[in-house]
Amino acid sequence: MTNIPIPKHLKGRPLWKGLPIPYIALIRPDGTPDFRVTDEKARREVMLSCSCQLCGKRLGKWVFFVGGTEAAKANAYFEPAAHLDCVIYAMQVCPFIVGRIDHADVAKVEAANPEVMVKVDDTFASKRNPLWIIKKAMGWSYVRTQDGTVLCVPTVFKETGPLHPETMTPSDWADVRGLLL
Repeated sequence: MTNIPIPKHLKGRPLWKGLPIPYIALIRPDGTPDFRVTDEKARREVMLSCSCQLCGKRLGKWVFFVGGTEAAKANAYFEPAAHLDCVIYAMQVCPFIVGRIDHADVAKVEAANPEVMVKVDDTFASKRNPLWIIKKAMGWSYVRTQDGTVLCVPTVFKETGPLHPETMTPSDWADVRGLLL
């Protein structure tokens, strides 16, 4: 559980251990979520409906993409767009982003989800990059990777420099919000 307030868009999402379950997170047949696995059907749904990948609600004029420095350099994102408040919240509470989990163990994810085919595409990096970049965009197009995975290519308007979420203060996050609004 965290003391960071849940933003308005995410308040309606079901909670798991005090955190809102992202809209595109896999929900197992027994009802438990696995935040490490993306539900491909939900991912494609939000991409096609211009909805937030975290809360599932419609996006406005501006959309936001977040990823490591390699995704930012390539300007291609597996995870779809989100609201700014949803992104900033996720960047403060997601164990992978804030450094409580250093890598994704694909074998453990597969073992925990035997009913689902866990697909790892050629853009996946299992080692956590401590630096993240948020891009503000007016929309996006799509590109396919060698193995056929669809990625979002934002029409970038503005972006942050590399952010180090695990050391950022509330004041730093307010500065990021101010820069991107």
